[in-house]
Amino acid sequence: MNNAVFFDIDGTLAIRLDVPESAAEALRTLRRNGDLVFICTGRNASYVRHHFSACADGFICANGRYAFLEDRVLYDHPIEVSLLERAVQDVRSCGGGIILFGNTRAYYTGDEEGYSLFGQAHAAEPVEILTSLADTEPIYTFDVFFHSEAELAAIREALSEYCLLNPHLPWPTADVTTLGCDKGTALSAVSQALNIPKENTYAFGDGHNDLCMFREAGHRIAMGNAVEELKAQADFVTTPILEDGVRNGLKHCGLI
Repeated sequence: MNNAVFFDIDGTLAIRLDVPESAAEALRTLRRNGDLVFICTGRNASYVRHHFSACADGFICANGRYAFLEDRVLYDHPIEVSLLERAVQDVRSCGGGIILFGNTRAYYTGDEEGYSLFGQAHAAEPVEILTSLADTEPIYTFDVFFHSEAELAAIREALSEYCLLNPHLPWPTADVTTLGCDKGTALSAVSQALNIPKENTYAFGDGHNDLCMFREAGHRIAMGNAVEELKAQADFVTTPILEDGVRNGLKHCGLI
């Protein structure tokens, strides 16, 4: 029975767009061995297709809202419009900005500083000004922009009943997981669709949103640079990303 190995991107597999060579070679070895490599990320589908299509067999995108293996869609759950309306109102009432991601387009509402930042960071798709949720394509995830730690705390509190924030500090942004549909629910659904038992699934992560992925994976590996909450849930803590963390974690698990 082959394995499925799921990797977060930011802080786990890459820093921005840079994948350490030791990690890239480890992924190539995994795939040559017949194991499936999945990227499991808060990024949307167009971003991973544009920047990371050569790294993996399949992708869980949008913090668990959309998953595909090559050209086969495995999981497709856009966010309800009513939830998006609530999120936009809550974030804007705190003074922050919010960018909504479909599979091919992005929509922003907030001040010019946030628009400029997101425009630079998400060049894989055009960033439009949000005018009406009725005029967007289906939305799978969103990020928030904040001006200070106090504003981040206010946004976190405002969204706490229905969202989990994963800050990208030192950048003033955070990706958002909507509760009830996350990296873990998608990992489980993908594994079931491919008939891969839980004991043959491995998850590598570093952030708060990876707690959801750890909940459903058979084996949990935290990066040395991971948040402490994730390390506490890990079966193994590998070295940091720039100290061959992915390769060392795979070696510890006997996968390469």
